[in-house]
Amino acid sequence: MTRYVIGLVLWLALCAAGVGIVRAEPALSACVQAAAPRYESLVVGRHLVFVCTDALGVKTYPDGLSCQHSVCNPNAFAAAVVRIATAQDYKKAVDTEWAANVKWTCDVPPNDGAKALCAERDALIVKNWSAWTSEFKPATWKVKANGTATTRPAYALVNGVLGTKEAGRATVGAACDVTKPTAPATGGDVRAEYGVAGLVTICTKSHP
Repeated sequence: MTRYVIGLVLWLALCAAGVGIVRAEPALSACVQAAAPRYESLVVGRHLVFVCTDALGVKTYPDGLSCQHSVCNPNAFAAAVVRIATAQDYKKAVDTEWAANVKWTCDVPPNDGAKALCAERDALIVKNWSAWTSEFKPATWKVKANGTATTRPAYALVNGVLGTKEAGRATVGAACDVTKPTAPATGGDVRAEYGVAGLVTICTKSHP
């Protein structure tokens, strides 16, 4: 298992189902880890924070779980380990365990204890985020090679709809801007702008 799965299994093992536990958004199985999980036991509760990147690897965001001391329960450890470790689809198993054990988010804390837990979690992240992400290197994307050609076709992208007619040519190796609207491509690539507003071409990740 990855360190992410191990960290999540350990955390689920510490949490009693449905009471005093804050869940994170988006689903933890969507997290691509950029650094080791962070665990802190503070005054109000215990906090597990994952340092995640977005799908394109250019931004970081916190994810994870927290629980109040009064409801953290180590007795579920063995069962959670077995269910996730033996699952054919571990990400699906992670989401199943998460949905069964975690019932609310800090967007709508259900009581004063939950509000205190969320405030403590937020303060922990704000205080440490710069240090936790100090070694993160965002991915860079470049216009993908196109055989022996020095350019590849570009298409208009309007309100998420990709045009069907070639609207320009992008130089192979030019930088792509995946922070602008993108469209899907195959094989882990993405269609992104390459310096011309509104036009996208196939880009490939060059780092990391």
